[in-house]
Amino acid sequence: MESFEVLDELRRSHPDVPAPGSDAEREALERFATFFSSFTPDRVERLVPQTYADAVYFNDTLKSVRGRAPLILYLSESAEAVEDCRVEIVSSTPVQPGEFIVRWKMMIRFKRFRRGVETWTIGASHLRFDAEGRVIYHQDYWNAADGLFQHIPVLGWMIRAIKRRL
Repeated sequence: MESFEVLDELRRSHPDVPAPGSDAEREALERFATFFSSFTPDRVERLVPQTYADAVYFNDTLKSVRGRAPLILYLSESAEAVEDCRVEIVSSTPVQPGEFIVRWKMMIRFKRFRRGVETWTIGASHLRFDAEGRVIYHQDYWNAADGLFQHIPVLGWMIRAIKRRL
């Protein structure tokens, strides 16, 4: 199922969202920002249940998962793979009640690739919150080639060579 089909399904199955401009909506956005402000394994375990709904759909362009338990596993593994990762929210724009496009910039320092080098990338997340203010739909849009793939030894060399020829 495509991401937008999932979004339509979630809109139908979870129609209630925090009221636009409410404290609940503001708190939902703050929980999301807090969760990614310092991406570590212990924070994943502690903060995912209050940030993401049980029935969450999550796609970060690298992997798509459905459900909170698979999301905790995926994000824990991802957090273990980095020395440091921080996301700074640049802006949050409502697209309809309970849904936002959240623009961000992210810094990653990998454990295995280019150790100690800070990699910065930008992106956006399309979020939908459920009635409790937890993320039920999370679709990222970012350039994984710049943010991740260019740092993998052989693949990174090939990506940089292709970019030079364009």
